[in-house]
Amino acid sequence: NSNTGDGYWQPWADQKLLLVEGGDTPNPPVVEPGGDTEGEFGDVTRKYMKEAAYMPGWQGVITGHGEGVAEVWNGAFRAYQNLGEMPAGSYTLTANALYRCSDNEWAAANMAGNADLHKAYIFINDAKTPVMGLFEAGVDPAPNSLGEANAAFTAGNYLNTVTYNHAGGELVIGIANTGCYDNEWCAFDNFKLVGPNGEIAIENGDFSTGIDSKRAWDNVNADNGEKVPDMQKDGAGGGNYRKCGGSPYNYGQQVELPAGTYRWGMLTFHRYGSTVAPDGTYYNHKSGAVEAAPYGRVARTPADWFKANDYEDQTTYDHAYIYMSKNAEKPKDVNWSEDFGELTEGVDVRTRIKDCWELCNGDYSIMPDNNPYGADAKVEAHTVLNKCEYWHDSGNERESAAAFVNDPDRYFQYVEFTLTEPTKVWLGMGKNSNTGDGYWQPWADQKLLMKGAAAGVEDIVVEEAADVAAPVEYYNLQGQRVINPESGMYIVRQGKKVTKQYFRN
Repeated sequence: NSNTGDGYWQPWADQKLLLVEGGDTPNPPVVEPGGDTEGEFGDVTRKYMKEAAYMPGWQGVITGHGEGVAEVWNGAFRAYQNLGEMPAGSYTLTANALYRCSDNEWAAANMAGNADLHKAYIFINDAKTPVMGLFEAGVDPAPNSLGEANAAFTAGNYLNTVTYNHAGGELVIGIANTGCYDNEWCAFDNFKLVGPNGEIAIENGDFSTGIDSKRAWDNVNADNGEKVPDMQKDGAGGGNYRKCGGSPYNYGQQVELPAGTYRWGMLTFHRYGSTVAPDGTYYNHKSGAVEAAPYGRVARTPADWFKANDYEDQTTYDHAYIYMSKNAEKPKDVNWSEDFGELTEGVDVRTRIKDCWELCNGDYSIMPDNNPYGADAKVEAHTVLNKCEYWHDSGNERESAAAFVNDPDRYFQYVEFTLTEPTKVWLGMGKNSNTGDGYWQPWADQKLLMKGAAAGVEDIVVEEAADVAAPVEYYNLQGQRVINPESGMYIVRQGKKVTKQYFRN
């Protein structure tokens, strides 16, 4: 009301009116990364697992590393980091990256000005920027190795930028390639992210720590030996990991999880047997020679398996499984204990990895293969995207890698389990023995999903009748009350129940 004569000072900003109903604070509990709404499954891989892509920080697939630079050669791929909940605002991602759509000669003659051949891109959520073509940065000579790529990147060449206006909520950054022609190549380094409050640290964004499948994973198999995942084996390339027609394998990691319901899985399939053509011709998986009859522990072609549709009944075949186990030590034998295995039925859980024939319903037009039909078969170069053009005795990964990137919903296979209290569990995948039939299992994007993780499992409450009758309140991700939500992510409170929901207007 008056001057008090003491040099007082009163600054102010952000005048607003808040409504408090029933004496409760308008600010809901802080939500943690994990899920979009209660009842849905959100990605908590980063929170509970280590090195899902066999290197710190990254999920998806990265199959090569050297000179501090990461790469994927001769195949589609997706590598990303899920940064969880991030505030609304503008985000800019930069990365040194180059892309070649085929071999050097063809790419140099055809890529410039052809957007259809620029299949790689960096991204923030659904915002994308095509990766710069190998011959489009004015670097002469253009890099042809990771060492040369590193020199070009260090000099500031091949800098790519994408900007995204984020409404708030989950933020995913990364690099991907939907796939082009044989001998394509993508190399990348130096990921940096700047948000509304400045630069945001990206774990291993400079790839100072490379690939090591032994660092965070136990690879000991049923033979008590160690078998690591194949990555671009024998120069075959491709944007996924795999095992093919060899010895037993078992990859697992022990994690400690709070109570809740989970799905642990990956993009994958297990092909029962070697390559079979539409006319029924069957090929040896190593030589590509025509086989007069199917071979292996169960003498069937993949087509025979699909027609019989008795996968579960064939107990003499060592299927591939995804599993969760509460064992103190990682189970090496993925059979049930009553079958002399190391999984306990009713305590542990496993799911058989389905054949690509099952997942594609026998449709050759969409079914991925790892070789042409026969050693002498050739696919005409630069005519069909993501095809295996030549026979390779270790098998190619071009078709499977592209299927995983371009049709992920079809190939995500998982085991679901519920924990009633905090528990240490082993999450893994494996096959007990070589079944001698030229089987093939590629995989990508290993991840752990959690049901209703939006508020953290510890904060989820049972829905009561009073909650259903309570008024619905909306808040933005900064905790401010909103009367009419527009498009974007919001926190929704009804009584004691708090969820996170995305609105589209």
